[in-house]
Amino acid sequence: MTDHEYAEAEPSRTFTLWQLICFGILTTPLAMGGFAFVVFVPTFYAVDMGLGLGLVGTVFVAGRLFDVVTDPLIGYLSDETRTRWGPRKPWIVWGVPAFSASVWLLLSPPEGAGLLYLLIASGLYFLTYTALDVPYSSIGLEISPHVHERSFLACSKAVFQVFGALLVSILPVVLVLETGDMLTLAAQIIIGLSFLGLAFFLAFVPKKHRVVTASRVSLKTSFNTIMKSRAYRRLVISFLIVQSANALTAGLSVLFVTHVIKAPHMIGIFVGLLILSSAVFLPAWVILSKRTSKLAAWRTAITLCCVLLAATPFLGEGDVTAMILLSMIIGATFGADAIMPTSMLADIVYADERDGKTRLAGLYLAIKNSVSKLAFVVPMGLAFPVLDLIGFNDGGTNTQIQLMTLVGFYALLPIILRLMALWYLSKPETASTAAQSTA
Repeated sequence: MTDHEYAEAEPSRTFTLWQLICFGILTTPLAMGGFAFVVFVPTFYAVDMGLGLGLVGTVFVAGRLFDVVTDPLIGYLSDETRTRWGPRKPWIVWGVPAFSASVWLLLSPPEGAGLLYLLIASGLYFLTYTALDVPYSSIGLEISPHVHERSFLACSKAVFQVFGALLVSILPVVLVLETGDMLTLAAQIIIGLSFLGLAFFLAFVPKKHRVVTASRVSLKTSFNTIMKSRAYRRLVISFLIVQSANALTAGLSVLFVTHVIKAPHMIGIFVGLLILSSAVFLPAWVILSKRTSKLAAWRTAITLCCVLLAATPFLGEGDVTAMILLSMIIGATFGADAIMPTSMLADIVYADERDGKTRLAGLYLAIKNSVSKLAFVVPMGLAFPVLDLIGFNDGGTNTQIQLMTLVGFYALLPIILRLMALWYLSKPETASTAAQSTA
């Protein structure tokens, strides 16, 4: 039976709109914690708590490397968990209180907290975040037998992720709070939404899980099984390339707006538009994927982003309107980069698990997550050292060569990377993914 025939043999849908909403709500506190961790927490501990940029930066980079190890391990363990409540639910039930406790420790430290406190609090945060997020997100890959409903599941998580990021970003602006007070309030909201999301998840999300009767397998065996999938390797490598391009553009946007557009007072608006448009245009990508395929929709987004970025060398001081349009459309393509690979991964997982006896969604997702986290080290590991080497002045004027180097990292290198991804996605091995992703 083909994937299309199998989908037709099932009911038309598994989730109602309300159930999709209840599935996605738990993403909001996770996104709030992640956004606060990236944007506010490093500066808070380095400056307000007096630990220094060097020490704090080292701790957080080590944390990301720690994630690269723990993500696949937790993905594998959740795959191999066997209870009468299914493999994922026990992780989510204990993960919410554990994550909530770590958020409080990290975002609301006692006065005088030092390096040891930061090491413990951040380590617990990284561990509990992964222990909650990987099993929870894995459900979105395996719960629906319907090709396009998997896109709606990814879309639901993406919308609530944007909502969480926006909520944290506007707290200090709307309430005019100091960073420490804002982080304490954010921790309280995150904890409340975590338990609310858990309640909605347990009460309303369909309780479907596949019973696995085969003997447990080792992490090495599961990893080898996954890496034998050519479609998965193509997807993950392409995702790494695109996410690296996105990291460069997003990570250098503040410098680009400040030194090329010369509108530092507009940074918040540009970033807000980028985040908001990534959610607003999600339905457009889902519709396009239903009319063509998920692969075609993703390639369209990659191409569109390349065209937009190609115009950035022609922007200069005062081009605010053009930068607004650029932020909106690039943000829209970022949305496709978020949901299409996830939905395509769900197709791969479903095809691999449907006739087999093993469960692999957690490890599939965890490896993809690790790749994504590594990609966002690119600006710190590549662009920033080169800009520093050529004497780029982030607080003053720069030469034409220095500005051209900034534009090169912000736009031209991401274009090259995205073109590489387009070429890689056109390889024959991706055809199976495209077939699974077509109505």
